Amino acid sequence: MEQANLLFCIGGIEMMHISELYGIDIYSEGAKYVGKVNDIILNLETGKIVRLTTEPLRSVSKEKAKEVLKEKSVLYKNVAAVGDIVILGASTGGMAEEGEAEAAKPSYTSRRSLLGRTK
Repeated sequence: MEQANLLFCIGGIEMMHISELYGIDIYSEGAKYVGKVNDIILNLETGKIVRLTTEPLRSVSKEKAKEVLKEKSVLYKNVAAVGDIVILGASTGGMAEEGEAEAAKPSYTSRRSLLGRTK
């Protein structure tokens, strides 16, 4: 299968392939380990990353997907830096805040679901 060349900006200057995010460790600003990037949720209308999950969303029940979005994911807007690791900003404290999981709309999809990838 041909891999899509989806790019995103880091700090408005550097660019990297979205596929390079998979498996990267996520740490809070206080150096607490949060997990590894397992899935990436994109807004297909804007082309922006919305959320990073530490558990897969593919082939799970609706209830399990809600749980992953609520407890096992971070909003990308709370990411302070991306490099060899992902560092979250001070406002996050780790996983998604209560109620933020409901923010996902039908126009959002995980990149793995989009490309039919499984791991």
